[in-house]
Amino acid sequence: MAVFGYRGTDRDGRVSEGVVEATGEGAACDRLREKGLLPIRVWPASGPAAISSHAAASGTSRNSGARRDLLPFLQGLHTLLRAGIPVDRGLEMLADLFRDKPMGVVAGALLGEVRAGSSLSEAMMKAPGAPFDRFTVQMVNAGAATGRMEEALDQTWRFLERSREFRSSVAGALIYPAILLVACVLSVVLMLTFVIPKFAGVFAASRVVLPLPTRIVIAASEFLKEDGLWLLGVLVVAGFAASALLGRPEFRRDWDRAKFRWPFLGDVITSIETSRVLWSLSSLLSGGVPILSAFVIAREVSGNVAVREGMEAARLKIQGGGKVGRSLAETTPFPEMAIRMISVGEETGRLEEMLSSVAETYEANARRTLSRFLVILEPAMILLLGGLVGFIVASVFLAIFRLNEMPL
Repeated sequence: MAVFGYRGTDRDGRVSEGVVEATGEGAACDRLREKGLLPIRVWPASGPAAISSHAAASGTSRNSGARRDLLPFLQGLHTLLRAGIPVDRGLEMLADLFRDKPMGVVAGALLGEVRAGSSLSEAMMKAPGAPFDRFTVQMVNAGAATGRMEEALDQTWRFLERSREFRSSVAGALIYPAILLVACVLSVVLMLTFVIPKFAGVFAASRVVLPLPTRIVIAASEFLKEDGLWLLGVLVVAGFAASALLGRPEFRRDWDRAKFRWPFLGDVITSIETSRVLWSLSSLLSGGVPILSAFVIAREVSGNVAVREGMEAARLKIQGGGKVGRSLAETTPFPEMAIRMISVGEETGRLEEMLSSVAETYEANARRTLSRFLVILEPAMILLLGGLVGFIVASVFLAIFRLNEMPL
């Protein structure tokens, strides 16, 4: 039996909303009439009671769908509250706006919880599919506590939008090199497994002494044909072993610290982590979240264990009376210039603004550094692909020339 949301009116003209179980929309209308309600509108699965059954039916697809609509939802809620519309009425309007999307179910659940007496942040923690992360919940909670809900929502969706846009730009920049790498590997493997063996048979029948490059290529071809599956198995086992090692906290910590010293990519990773954490910290502090709580939430933004442990150590130092800049300098891998700018902002009483400025600076630096790296990487991969293919072709021609030199 399906669950339907409804909006109806009783004989006295009072409008009410809720959910009803029925086999179809027509049956739902009939059940409402039996309750003495005149249906105004009935729609599938848009109320709080519909959440569990619908979420169970849709599984993880609902979670990802709700997260895709998270930014428009937060932006819409911010706009409605800024226009003076109460929270429950705003959620009602958003439930109607997103009624055919997963976020419509989430909005319906939030509406039910809020009308039942829960705060908006509490309702977000209970939302089906968990579309709201800890950062969003804490920002909303701080906004409600400080009476700056509109500002908190504005900070939240802007931070999430910036983070999503930055991730998309980085992923987009890496697509072309990834395609080149796959093309390089496939081209070489196909040539060694299908093309070279045909020439190898001809060369073997001629009994001519082959040049060294040709012998190398033929040996590689035979290895791939005879032991290619073994090689693939070794690579798979090595991948699982690496994954198991990274699952150990001490190894993962050393690995994440080593990332900051990688050639070329180390600067990119440092800039990305610095920007990501400081943007989060700036948004949280600007939204009214206490500094110690802000450090706890901001560290979760990073996937780097070294950064997360450093942020926790810095929080403990600040809790003991230490300054923000000095605490970050002693515990995190953030660049020295970033630390100095943060210390200046702390001394001048403009910490939130300085954190935002530093985050913006290092985000731009990450883009520039990644762009320079790709400028070098792309032609290098093209040269590598051309060199490998050229070596294979040249080895074949050298053998053919050796055959032509044989006396008839």
